[in-house]
Amino acid sequence: MAKTYDPNTFAHTLPDSHRQWIQNLQQVVNGGIEIGTPEANSPAATSGVNQGLPTQYKQVNGSGIMIRVDAAGVSAGATYNWTTDNTGVEIKHGLQRTPIGFHVVDKDGNIQVYRTVPSTDQLITLAPSDATKSVTVYIF
Repeated sequence: MAKTYDPNTFAHTLPDSHRQWIQNLQQVVNGGIEIGTPEANSPAATSGVNQGLPTQYKQVNGSGIMIRVDAAGVSAGATYNWTTDNTGVEIKHGLQRTPIGFHVVDKDGNIQVYRTVPSTDQLITLAPSDATKSVTVYIF
């Protein structure tokens, strides 16, 4: 499949809102779907295995949301923290539909994450096998 025409070549002739929409459309058509980007002002862990990792993400052009869940007792800036092993944490996903599922995209140790109750159009409840580990999950 050939690449689409680069909208930047005529961007100067378009209003900003149209230019941004066309650039986003071109990115998606060319396979550039992003599942989340780190928030620029997100606080991050200052030491250890999580040093420099973002703790909050912006939803981009994917149909899901990336969420960081910090270990119990950690205050590195994530919106959610585990409480204890095998105890569910309600996560407000904001998808406005029942999620299909979730995928762990980053973890700082040996941990399994699982859903404890059926998800709703507002919440997914996840639990860790080890609450001393942090994870990033993509809920879709």
